[in-house]
Amino acid sequence: MGPSQSSEAIVLRSRPYGESDKIVSFLTADAGKLTGIAKGAKNSRRRFANCLDPFTRVRVHFRLRAGASLVFMDSCDVLQPARELADPTKFAYGSYLTELVDQLTAEAHPVSDVYTLLAEGLDELRGGAATAAFLRAFELRLLQCSGYAPEFQHCIRCNRALELVDRAFLDPTHGSMVCPTCRVPGESLVPVAGQTLAALEAIRTAPLGDIRMRRFSAATAAEAAQLMGHLLALHLPRPLRSPKLIAALS
Repeated sequence: MGPSQSSEAIVLRSRPYGESDKIVSFLTADAGKLTGIAKGAKNSRRRFANCLDPFTRVRVHFRLRAGASLVFMDSCDVLQPARELADPTKFAYGSYLTELVDQLTAEAHPVSDVYTLLAEGLDELRGGAATAAFLRAFELRLLQCSGYAPEFQHCIRCNRALELVDRAFLDPTHGSMVCPTCRVPGESLVPVAGQTLAALEAIRTAPLGDIRMRRFSAATAAEAAQLMGHLLALHLPRPLRSPKLIAALS
């Protein structure tokens, strides 16, 4: 077994294993996403007390094991507890953020920018509601960090500036935008208003705290959610579970 290491981390999910252990997936600031075994965690009052709930920010102490997919978790220290996200609405949206991150990150691949994004997103949820603009901004930045940043400003076929058109079209198979001139009759494309693309482009880089205060019209919010849903689906290995939690709140 390798030497002890430590890193700040956010717990993504955990599940019981055997009579007293837990399997825990956590996103570290230094080593990316790791999955580990916490021996005796169910009964621990010192090494893992209140540390393994989703959304908890911890300092995790762990060791790599040669030839094993699971790291060995020695202990965790709580840096920020999960209790502020225990409210059903906050829990549902927090689950959405962590599930997206979980599915779009590979094991043991350092992603400090994704860690920073998730920490910022959960902090914003602690402070207020998950607005449409906030959710779309988080999704956009996560795609950017993962190497899948969408292009909203130009037609993929002729490079025409889409800010000049009232309506563009998403090719859901390739995740690219097409202008009206380049649309081929009979193609299964998704129409998107130019103002929706402009609204999404405007929230790419502002701090999440500022974006959370922005308001989309009902039409823009619905269309932006549909568009981002198509783009995310191209890169997710399996359907998300958390939207069912969110839907149950309405």
